[in-house]
Amino acid sequence: MINEGAVFFLAANSAQGFFSLFNELYEPDEGWKAYIIKGGPGTGKSGLMRKIAQAAEDRGYTVERIICSSDPDSLDAVIIPEKKICFADGTAPHVMEARYPGAVEEIINLGQFWNSKMLESNREHIITLTNCNKALHTKSARYVSAYFQSVSDSANIAKAAVDYKKIDNFASRFIVRNCQCSNRLGAQKNRLLNGITPKGYVTLFNTAKHFCDRIYAVNDEDTYISSVLMESLRRCAVSNGIDVISCLNPLSPEGNPLHIILPEERIGFFTSNSVHNFKSIAYKNINTSRFVNRDIIAAHKQRLVFNRKVSSEMLSEAIKLLEKAKKVHDDLEADYIKAMDFNELNKYTENLIESIF
Repeated sequence: MINEGAVFFLAANSAQGFFSLFNELYEPDEGWKAYIIKGGPGTGKSGLMRKIAQAAEDRGYTVERIICSSDPDSLDAVIIPEKKICFADGTAPHVMEARYPGAVEEIINLGQFWNSKMLESNREHIITLTNCNKALHTKSARYVSAYFQSVSDSANIAKAAVDYKKIDNFASRFIVRNCQCSNRLGAQKNRLLNGITPKGYVTLFNTAKHFCDRIYAVNDEDTYISSVLMESLRRCAVSNGIDVISCLNPLSPEGNPLHIILPEERIGFFTSNSVHNFKSIAYKNINTSRFVNRDIIAAHKQRLVFNRKVSSEMLSEAIKLLEKAKKVHDDLEADYIKAMDFNELNKYTENLIESIF
């Protein structure tokens, strides 16, 4: 799995279905150039981006790699901030289209390197595998939704017990005492540090270590209390001129962050529990029980334990289905790999690298 340096997800298998942040890859109004790669599975999209990323790093540029939630061994995108260039897989499910064709975006069509007649001869097999893969992802999404329902029930219990004022006071004190504050507004961007994948529930711990010298593990098995703290820290940081990377919850990315990173401060707060345990790499552990009415939590202990058991089982079933989908996708890739002229693609990639750098 790709897990060194600045590595994130930008899409998720969420409770509401597939979720994408690909619209945050680049800013057309700020001089960015985006290369949108089109092609079938196994046609070399990820391989092309790996070579671009390596070429950029060989020339001293910083690279941010975006990995695929359906296959963490593959790249979905590569971002080179210093050159204001990004490359992205523009095919389903995170379909990307050019908003300003030629002026901002370029389309890279890998279909020019395949043998159409060979693919046409495998038409029925390709259609069957594609439909099977989609059906498995749909079924997996139902289990993710069930997982979310049990987590949400626990969140409703926590809502009644949280001392929001105490959380806000903690966040305010921490930012003022530990960060270089200013009168400007801090810049924000959204990323995902976790993903529900065929390899399990993946957490990119090395990314946390890449950005942070001080990792605060916020211990919260049910994630609601920690998410309230993360949102409070985010608001306070931004209002005090501190840049923030909000790492959203792949289960419910429209809600509060699951983690936050303050890259310029080299500080990060990360929700820690049995699914993504940051304790072993933490500079300091924060127990969320300090922010709640413990009597309310204790009164619902059996319900919380039940919800954790159900959510664990639902997550396990969702991952099993994603594993099956990945095997089907591998078979589908094999059909396209046989039809590809990778020698020509490699020549094209070398010329592209030369033209960019």
